Amino acid sequence: SPSTTTTIFPPALDLIPAVVPPSLSFMSRLKRLSSCAALPIARNASFGSFMSFRSSRSIKFDITRGVSFSVPRSTITSATIWNARSIAWNSPIRSFHLGNALLMPKKRSSQSKPTDEHKEPQDEEAEIPLTSNEMNLNIVPEVSEVTIQRSSNASSTGTDLVRQDPNKIPKDVVAIPVFRRPIFPGIATPIALTNSDFSEALLKLRNIHGNNFYVGLFLTKDNYDREDRTINSADEIHEIGCLAQVLHVQAVHPMGIQLLVAGTGRVLITGTVKREPFLTVSIERLQDKLFDPNDKIIKAYMLEIMATVKSIVKLEHFFKEQLQAILTQVTIQNPSHLADITASMTTADRSSLQEILECLDIQDRLTKTLNLLKVELEQAEVQKTIHKQMEEKISKSQRKHYLAEQLKIIKKELGLEVDEKEELIQKISQKLAEINPPEAAEKVIQDQLKKLSMLEAASPEYNMTRSYLDWLTSIPWGVSTEDSLDVQRAREILDKDHHGMKDVKERILESIAVGMLKGSISGKILCFNGPPGVGKTSIGKAIAAALNRKFFRFSVGGLSDVSEIKGHRRTYVGAMPGKLVQALKSAGSNNPVIMLDEIDKLGRGYQGDPASALLEVLDPSQNAEFLDHYMDIAIDLSKCFFICTSNDLSTVADPLKDRMEIIQVSGYAIQDKIAIAMNHLLPKGREDMGLTAENSHIHADAMFALINKYCREPGVRNLQKQIEKLLRKISYKIATNECSKVEVTCGNLESFIGAPLFPKDKIFDTTPEGVVMGLAWTSLGGSTLFIECLQVSKSEKGSLQMTGKMGEVMKESAEISYSVARKFLSNLSPENTFLEKNVVHLHIPEGAVPKDGPSAGITMVTALLSLAMNKKIEKKLAMTGEVTLTGKVLPVGGIKEKVLAAQRAGVEQVIIPIDNKRDWEELDE
Repeated sequence: SPSTTTTIFPPALDLIPAVVPPSLSFMSRLKRLSSCAALPIARNASFGSFMSFRSSRSIKFDITRGVSFSVPRSTITSATIWNARSIAWNSPIRSFHLGNALLMPKKRSSQSKPTDEHKEPQDEEAEIPLTSNEMNLNIVPEVSEVTIQRSSNASSTGTDLVRQDPNKIPKDVVAIPVFRRPIFPGIATPIALTNSDFSEALLKLRNIHGNNFYVGLFLTKDNYDREDRTINSADEIHEIGCLAQVLHVQAVHPMGIQLLVAGTGRVLITGTVKREPFLTVSIERLQDKLFDPNDKIIKAYMLEIMATVKSIVKLEHFFKEQLQAILTQVTIQNPSHLADITASMTTADRSSLQEILECLDIQDRLTKTLNLLKVELEQAEVQKTIHKQMEEKISKSQRKHYLAEQLKIIKKELGLEVDEKEELIQKISQKLAEINPPEAAEKVIQDQLKKLSMLEAASPEYNMTRSYLDWLTSIPWGVSTEDSLDVQRAREILDKDHHGMKDVKERILESIAVGMLKGSISGKILCFNGPPGVGKTSIGKAIAAALNRKFFRFSVGGLSDVSEIKGHRRTYVGAMPGKLVQALKSAGSNNPVIMLDEIDKLGRGYQGDPASALLEVLDPSQNAEFLDHYMDIAIDLSKCFFICTSNDLSTVADPLKDRMEIIQVSGYAIQDKIAIAMNHLLPKGREDMGLTAENSHIHADAMFALINKYCREPGVRNLQKQIEKLLRKISYKIATNECSKVEVTCGNLESFIGAPLFPKDKIFDTTPEGVVMGLAWTSLGGSTLFIECLQVSKSEKGSLQMTGKMGEVMKESAEISYSVARKFLSNLSPENTFLEKNVVHLHIPEGAVPKDGPSAGITMVTALLSLAMNKKIEKKLAMTGEVTLTGKVLPVGGIKEKVLAAQRAGVEQVIIPIDNKRDWEELDE
């Protein structure tokens, strides 16, 4: 573009661009300290074929020797400097911004004083040392000249992009032969030298001359590429070549070097200086013949060259980036540079390129370059034609496929084979006739069939439509399994593998009884809530068998993607319906038993809230028209029997709980666990381990000890693990011929499964004053806990201290209990002032376990009164209940779980609120 230029170099050359503002038509001076020769550089002009300038408000240099530059005010705003020792300036300057630091002059001239802003300020000199190899220099508008001096220890291997003074061109240079193509001015290229003596001598010269080291690059007269890349006489090379500056020298193992050189101009060999250790020749700088820049013929040639390059860009892919760079970066005001650059990019032979290098007449050079470009264009056109012809040829595999397609058509015409697409459409149409979809679904299927008939089999949308039709015709529209309305049969199925669970079984039998009177069982939404391992999931299968329905279960624990419930949009790759539609397809009926396991552990993420999506599914008034994102039509879920399971309803959203009928499933008592173990777990375990009742006898008292000392959890999952462990030990003894029959009793139980986990009941041998056993409820079932009170010290004003990781509700309950106990004690025994004149410490053991809730109120009151009255509480007594500030006792929840926990702990008496009497009466004997 006209506002941006960059010089074309191969990737090996690391360019540091310099940029000037758009308003600056000329840069004042950019000169070497040694010669101070000023070089005017026009806007968008190439600097010595090494640098280019771009419209901006900053200038950037790679400086290793030292450069001074002057710029008009308010033009250059910043510069980046490498390997500089100090910055010196001569200017009415206020400050420098160097990196992130604001630098002030170290010294000022005595004549420098504040001046009026309309007057020209006095000059002053200052110097700031640099402490970094790379600095960013922000120049304030008043700067007129800045000098950057090279550090004494700065590296000299960097690239010095300073154009040589025409008067300082070396008179003699080392002649380096070029064998394949000549090097043009403005082109940088690497050259490898393998002759060790030659390489060593060049390195010495490089160290002496630094960045002022120049060599001559001359094309050999023959095309023979010598291994050592040396010549012995000037007669072996063309007399006109290219003067090149050595930008970088790198040693190459084992004995050679690699030069990075950049051509700077044409030179003529005028004589031989010496032949050893390398050929050194005297040279004369060649200048282009004078020409008129406004000559119409020259401009026409240049425009034609640019047009030809554009045509080549359209056809040539290999050099496309380089050719495009010519179009966008080479200035059209320099015909010499244009001819050299474009000629170097062609694939012309070495003699044609040497003719252009030797040509000093600009018009003649442009003519020769244009001829080469035309030849290049013809080659590109021929190459494109050949490429097109090759693409048009059919490969062997393509031909085979083509003939196979023809064969299919022939067979189709003869009636020997049916088209795959037509066969698919016929198959789907046949399935559509067999099912009875709703009118809306049938219309969608017909529309999709028409769409499928117009799609090509290779189209991506073909497979999407085919998959969609498969799902539409796989849903059991109007297909239902016949419900079993036999209550006695259902009771036998439910009792076969599940002990207890009275509430669950009664609820299912009630539904069957209603179905007997009504003629069918409508869809229900139940939620079984209880501790782990009590059989909530497994009884779902028994319910499906009792109802004679299909069963489908999927866990929603940790589910955070709504698409698992509502399905994916068909626009996504690999989209499919949600789990509910998959359940209908898997069951093959529209009334299966669908279990949503672990509904209290639903997640929520950036992909939506599955709990909110379930509100539609579990609402009887909405699920008759459930809309899956993939199916995009209404699907009837009202006949499905939904069963959800949970451990803790506190994490379930209230709207979701409101849609479900919640049935509490309590843990098992010891007697229930013994029955389950002897009747279900033990026979199944023997079968899995290859044992029989004859060779593996477990006494009832051993089973009781196993449950009481190893498995006190509410469920039976851990009990099953312990029984399997016991049976494995028995199998090992029998398999190793230690014995042929094993009997397990209380005496040898520990030898099979180790030391007891609960060696004794969690009660005191003798309960001290101020200690009372309470009862608690958790999501894992009931448990016991002790309330301990202790007199800390006497005090004029009694107080209460609390520990044991108590929650806010429990702390408030403790404060209420303390007030109730003080009031009760003052009424009962006015002379007893224990609570009024002592500091009492109330603690709940197992301090690492969080505790909360108000149900320990009466337990805390009893513990405080026991301490104050110095009376012990019965050690096999436990209690639960919330107390109010006026001394009233309120009902609490989880009575069954708490009573079972008390039973496991060996408690004989339990105190509960009178309002919980109905819960007590529902307990089994």
